[in-house]
Amino acid sequence: MSRHFRQIVMSVLWGAMLLWIGCGGGSTPHPCQGATCVPSAGTFMYLTALDDITGFRIDTSGTPNSFQSQSGPNQSIGMVADRSARFLYVSDFQDSAVQAFSINRSSGVLTPIAGSPFAAGSPPGSGGLALDPSTKFLYVTLLNSAEVAGFSIDATTGTLTPIPGSPFPAGNTPVQAIVDSAGKFLYVSNLNDSQGTISAYTIDAASGALTPVPGSPFATQANFPGPAGLAIAGGGKFLYVGMAGTANANHVISCFSIDRASGALTQAANSPFASGQASLGLATDPTGKFLFAAKGQDDTLSGYSVDPNSGDLTPLAGSPFGTHSAPVAVAVEPTGRFVYVANSGSGDVSVFGLNTTTGAVAQVSGSPFSTGQQEPGGLAIVNTQ
Repeated sequence: MSRHFRQIVMSVLWGAMLLWIGCGGGSTPHPCQGATCVPSAGTFMYLTALDDITGFRIDTSGTPNSFQSQSGPNQSIGMVADRSARFLYVSDFQDSAVQAFSINRSSGVLTPIAGSPFAAGSPPGSGGLALDPSTKFLYVTLLNSAEVAGFSIDATTGTLTPIPGSPFPAGNTPVQAIVDSAGKFLYVSNLNDSQGTISAYTIDAASGALTPVPGSPFATQANFPGPAGLAIAGGGKFLYVGMAGTANANHVISCFSIDRASGALTQAANSPFASGQASLGLATDPTGKFLFAAKGQDDTLSGYSVDPNSGDLTPLAGSPFGTHSAPVAVAVEPTGRFVYVANSGSGDVSVFGLNTTTGAVAQVSGSPFSTGQQEPGGLAIVNTQ
């Protein structure tokens, strides 16, 4: 792995989508709610690391137990699974491609999809991944060519086909991407733009082709380097942007209101909001009430409540919460009960219980859990039942 790419990985966001239903247990109190608080039978975690993709089965205590390890990209900062847990996609920076797998819904075993890997652009370059809600289209950022590539997805096989006109122009070093909850707009964070911009696109519902939103790119006015992780909250009304740079001016999270008709972004009145160093990975709970940020240089997880009207962020009680070394990705499982953090520096995953009413957070017993891999970060946790 090149030093330049390793520095990017450690200072931006490993792609992550965590779709998990479960609960930790043990002597450490945690705020899980509800009478049933155990993982469903078909809960699996997939992890990218150096040259490896590992599969884990999540047991009733929330502990991951590996069942499959196979060759994977040497350099990857993108990993997503579709909502129905049929397909898994992994970005390959070195070859500028996307590796595609089918998921066995009983065993969790991954099988490469015919034709995989799928070329995304001139190597090296493939970075963050984004799926539209209907799993019709997949988008991948191309860090070195300032573009974003798009693919249509075969609903039966998961095979990827380039979208006409792909790749589409983006800003300087596009790192991560996210599709809004309605599947109408794509947003891309441009790490090295001088004003730390976000590129915004309208998605053609039939072809998946991208057209720049009027006014795009939108400036965050962050210091160089700037935007990395992205999250959407408040019922799809607000886009949050985590800043990767270490300058004091970048110790913030920016909030934009999203025009639901045009996709245009407007900086919220009280944005940006204070955070720690390098808010790399961002994630919200399923209701959009809470936002979490993995702070790669603080070794902590910050939690916030989201004002549904203004988008303002208020720190949760006890925030920030200690993780392990170099947390780079964070996500909340679909029931909203748990928050997961990938710690690239220490090779493990921290798991927190989340009170779905108050936002109270506490680390579950046994956390962090070792992955047995170097520099873990790309995660997809799915439930197949």
